[in-house]
Parts: sequence; C-alpha cells; structure tokens
Amino acid sequence: MKKRNAPLSLWSIVESLQRRLERQGCSREVIDAAVVTTLARAMAQA
Repeated sequence: MKKRNAPLSLWSIVESLQRRLERQGCSREVIDAAVVTTLARAMAQA
C-alpha cells in the first residue's frame, strides 16, 4: 500500500471500502448497504 502524506478523507475511506468488498465478490447492493451502515455507525459514535 502506498504511504499517504495527506489525512484520509471520508471519500477515500468509502472508496477503499467499496474496492475491498468488490474484490471479495460482493454485489453492488451489499456494498451500498455496507457503506451506509458504516457511515451510520461512525456518525452515531461522533
């Protein structure tokens, strides 16, 4: 993995999650649900 100099943005985290789930063979619906669930949990803890 490339070393990042800039802090991670929310968008880059979401893209990373999407790519990881795509590599695992998840469907678009599963990926979308995972992203929404992840964001909802993160916001609830903020």
